[in-house]
Amino acid sequence: MIAITGANGRLGHALALALHSRGLAEGIRLTTRDPAQAQDLTALGFQVVAADFSSPASLDAAFSGVDKLFLISATGATPVRIPLHRNAIDAAVRAGVRRIVYTSRVNPSSSSPYSFAAIHEDSEARIRASGLVWTFLRNNEFSENLDPWLEEARRTGVLEYGAKGRIAFVCRQDVIDASIAALTGNGHEGKIYELSGPEALDRDQIAAVLSQACGRSIRSSGGSAEDFSAVMAAQGRPDFIVALAAGIYRASEAGEWARPSGDPERLTGRAPLGLSAYIRSKFAGLE
Repeated sequence: MIAITGANGRLGHALALALHSRGLAEGIRLTTRDPAQAQDLTALGFQVVAADFSSPASLDAAFSGVDKLFLISATGATPVRIPLHRNAIDAAVRAGVRRIVYTSRVNPSSSSPYSFAAIHEDSEARIRASGLVWTFLRNNEFSENLDPWLEEARRTGVLEYGAKGRIAFVCRQDVIDASIAALTGNGHEGKIYELSGPEALDRDQIAAVLSQACGRSIRSSGGSAEDFSAVMAAQGRPDFIVALAAGIYRASEAGEWARPSGDPERLTGRAPLGLSAYIRSKFAGLE
């Protein structure tokens, strides 16, 4: 039995749909805090059960009889998520799970100005110490996370996305395909895969690619870390996300997310979609 957490999240839901499209729904248990919100997945033949990372008893029940666990990182501020992840990892040990595949983050270090990195440092360390067989998928920023920023820039001519340095953005579908390979294939035990895209662009380069795709002049705002936080606040983002903005700016400025990786292609057998190609496919011809 394989269990996948976060079935109602963007990654978990898309991963489930991809598994179903490959005829792999049987023998997969999906967990979510509210199974009633995942009726579409139940209809596809998945077993959907309740599990809340803040409720060890619910995790014990959800992970019972599971051999492999795909643990998708929870949401929330760092002080909230660290104990939630610990609960899930400890429950996997109690349930006798043999192997865990964990969605980590590039450069999972508490020394990073990106505060969420500390979550993944702690989770990886706890998994290593647990005795479970493990695989870590260190995801970079998703290309799709740029969509609202790109849409706004197409309208206004100014890209307000504030990460200063280069980032090797990766498309969600490439992460999904790599995840399925790591979860269902052989030989991935004790491996760390860096799921980054094939090119790294900074905000000025992103604006230039978007300009070419849309056929109009678009520039980066060139704002500071504080400016980026202010933009996030004006958008009504949660306080912990607003506070995170400066870390995104500084981590990218330090080059922490700038290294392209060949791991997605090694896992999937095909070249991943780079950010430039993603932008062109999404915006080419639009005015």
